[in-house]
Amino acid sequence: MNFKLVSVYQSPRVNGFWGMAIVLVACLLLAAPAANASGVVLQYHRISDSGPAITRTGPDDFAGHLALIERLGFPVRSLPDMLAGVCDSSDESAIAITFDDAHLTVYEQAWPLLRERGWPFVIFVNTAAVDDGHGGTMSWQQLRELVEAGVIIGNHGVDHRHMIRRPADVEVDEWQQWRRQQVIQAQQRIDEEVGPQPLIFAYPYGEYDLATAALMEELGYAAFGQQSGAFGCNSTMQALPRFPVSGPYANPESVELKLASLPFPTSGRMLEPVQPPGMRRPVLSLTLDAGKVEGFEPTAISCYATGQGAIETEWDTENSTLTARAGAPLPVGRSRYNCTVRNGLEQRYHWFSQPWFIPDADGQWPAE
Repeated sequence: MNFKLVSVYQSPRVNGFWGMAIVLVACLLLAAPAANASGVVLQYHRISDSGPAITRTGPDDFAGHLALIERLGFPVRSLPDMLAGVCDSSDESAIAITFDDAHLTVYEQAWPLLRERGWPFVIFVNTAAVDDGHGGTMSWQQLRELVEAGVIIGNHGVDHRHMIRRPADVEVDEWQQWRRQQVIQAQQRIDEEVGPQPLIFAYPYGEYDLATAALMEELGYAAFGQQSGAFGCNSTMQALPRFPVSGPYANPESVELKLASLPFPTSGRMLEPVQPPGMRRPVLSLTLDAGKVEGFEPTAISCYATGQGAIETEWDTENSTLTARAGAPLPVGRSRYNCTVRNGLEQRYHWFSQPWFIPDADGQWPAE
């Protein structure tokens, strides 16, 4: 069969409002107790000054991110350990570091810096690229070397194809079987080459739908997208966020805010991120357990849409429901609504992102 506001909208206020927020975070972060257990996952691709801008982080920027984590004092945890302990009562905020696609620069540039700190990390591998020896991709021998040193290899599918873009001539059942095989076959190759690994998956391009998430749950996986935000005990384990910190999102000021972010106290059903043709102003509707988190003020939440800045946001106190909708149609392809609110006690930001995957009016997807 032939079958990718990562950050809060950067308005002209960035040097004022967000600059002041950074100062507050730096001053109060270590003194204030955490509101609840939470995790922030950073997503990298290649550590290089060359290659596509959106997927590269310069070596100097990467080293700066690690120094920032050290300065803020957050522990860097193994991703499986973070997932296992997110509902513990330790009240710990922790960081996990991940890389997609097994770029050789991770082995050459990132690993030495992480190894000297003793920090764990995950590499999400699309196995066909390693099997076929794609240029710039690590070999299985290099991945084995990393695993022997404590690195975890996650599942990124067999060949990094879009898992939500079913061709018109492929039946639903056939498509679901193909998606299942993308996961199972990749895991088999990973386990054969480097030994059994935890069941963690990164959706190619960050794209998923409810059916894919259900498949991940059936197969026993925790699964990550590329929408931003922190996660907590109430987060959906098959739609977990990661902060991309490559390209324009490697800016140290924005990275500092992301490292200190806290999850929204979400509850209720997961929303379908894939929209029907013609639906380009989706409605975000979130039920929140706002009373469970001290300092969380739902009436102060602001939401932002890709390319539009702030959008209309309403809080229904009676039903504990937040709604938001873009004022103009979102572009075809991948978009997000990002919602944030500052915790009144900790001076850190709760951060939630809802991804939207939007075909054109004919149900077609943009070429990539």
